[in-house]
Amino acid sequence: MKREYSTGCLNFLNRAVKGMGLSLLVVIATADFSSALDTVKISSLLADPTGYNMKLVRIEGTVGQLQTNHFIGNNTKLEKCMQRFMVKDDTGTIQAVYTTICPNDSLLRNGDRVSMEARFSGVLEVRSLTKN
Repeated sequence: MKREYSTGCLNFLNRAVKGMGLSLLVVIATADFSSALDTVKISSLLADPTGYNMKLVRIEGTVGQLQTNHFIGNNTKLEKCMQRFMVKDDTGTIQAVYTTICPNDSLLRNGDRVSMEARFSGVLEVRSLTKN
């Protein structure tokens, strides 16, 4: 069964799609994808753990006391590395955990300066990490 649409209906749909595309383009062009999070000091996390519980935070600091464990992912069968470390800024020190596929250039070393986004649950569960 072949459907036929009136020219008016097709013109309306065409204008609607173009309008949505333009709106989406404006939103993308004006969005700042670098980071919507302000950097939080470690002392703030330690002073108000309940207030930050399960919140996504941005932290900058230096890696220390690094421990790396290797394992094979259950679903992906890829080699993964879990890195546990302490991150220190000018206000304090807190434990963090970062899991990534390894070997990988993003594996950490003691003394690395990092910026990271992490979920806070008493420790920092790192979601993304950049070496500075």
